[in-house]
Amino acid sequence: MGVITVLSTIVALGVIVFGEPGDLPERQQCNNCCYGIPGVPGIPGAAGIPGQPGYNTDSCSTSDIKGAVGQPGAKGDQGPIGPKGPPGPTGQKGEWGLTGERGPRGAPGSCSCPKRNIKEFAWVNINSELESGIIKTVAFTKQESETLLRVAWVGNLRLIPKSGTYGCRRWYFTLNGSECKTPAPIDAQIYENTNRDDSHRPAPFEGTCSGISKGAVNIALNIGGCDAAHGHKAQGDAYTGWLSTSRIIVEEI
Repeated sequence: MGVITVLSTIVALGVIVFGEPGDLPERQQCNNCCYGIPGVPGIPGAAGIPGQPGYNTDSCSTSDIKGAVGQPGAKGDQGPIGPKGPPGPTGQKGEWGLTGERGPRGAPGSCSCPKRNIKEFAWVNINSELESGIIKTVAFTKQESETLLRVAWVGNLRLIPKSGTYGCRRWYFTLNGSECKTPAPIDAQIYENTNRDDSHRPAPFEGTCSGISKGAVNIALNIGGCDAAHGHKAQGDAYTGWLSTSRIIVEEI
């Protein structure tokens, strides 16, 4: 409150009590107990020392004072797996890696296929001048009825015309006394029209035959005349397996 305000208040009241009238010195006392005018207020004193921080006015509790930092809490449980994100971009192609060391050798393999049923018959220097009949006969055991028989001749043959103009001979296989019917006979035919051409040439031939039952099969190499219906009446001088190795190969397939 300002000095002027204090003085105004004092004048309005008209009386300021400093004490009892008898307390004044004798020379200052008056008969009507009238008081003197108050003096001017003194200079305000210096500010006091600041007080301690107050408490929270809502709770007035000492628990609102900030305490020291506490210890870290225990690790919480793992959260649920989030949704699958979109595929990332395709990365760049990397460099070729180094060649690895050679691995150990594996164990021997095994074959689940049936054992091959094949047989070869060979003769040195057959030198047959037979012109009609059976030249050689071999025996073979067929294991299944549904399979085919492959029969092959490997050797040289020769034919010289007897008439001086031409000649023809036919070499063919029979199976159990008959020529193959399915799909066709297994044969080779030589037609010669050169006078006295005594050339012995390699002449291999082969074929397959079906419809042969399993079991023993008698296979024969035969020689005979050519088909007379084609005008091949002159037969010629034949020769089979001259000074060389000849073979008959039989295989079940």
